[in-house]
Amino acid sequence: MNIRRAGLIFVAGIITAACSEESAPDREKRSNPSETPRELVRVAEVESAPAKADLPPLSEGQIARECLALLRATKVLPAQGAPADCPGCPVGGTEVLIVRQMKTDVVACSGDTCNATATIRAVFNPGSGETIAGGLTAWIPPEQRSAYLSGQIPSDEQVYRVYITYKHRGDAWQAIEFDRAPVE
Repeated sequence: MNIRRAGLIFVAGIITAACSEESAPDREKRSNPSETPRELVRVAEVESAPAKADLPPLSEGQIARECLALLRATKVLPAQGAPADCPGCPVGGTEVLIVRQMKTDVVACSGDTCNATATIRAVFNPGSGETIAGGLTAWIPPEQRSAYLSGQIPSDEQVYRVYITYKHRGDAWQAIEFDRAPVE
């Protein structure tokens, strides 16, 4: 075997070891038998290095608020807007989903970027309309959307896994992207 090939094998081994090694906090979480095991983000692009020392940590409360806002932004819109003589009628439509549970699965930060994976459990809010818009609309299967719009409320609990990318702006974390998290 020549030196060049041996060097490549050595470098590949180091990269493999570095990518597969868990951080100390993750090992501690896994070794605590009383705690529910956490899912790991399948994608290897997230570094497990802590955020810069001068940045405040990303809180689970903020992740929960962002997930709730995404869920609440999913609205059913009537064929015509709310009548002007109905001050209590929702102007921007009615929320399609009601949250039952929200759980932060993983938070991983590197520099001024954090990635969080969360699981939202929700049920459909009774209602009907002409169209569903905003929030998780694209995540609702077409047959469920069609049934809901015709007044047939799906009774099963819905589970949405959300992958959120945060950037540190000023002195706060700001959600810049929501995506479906891979199902494991």
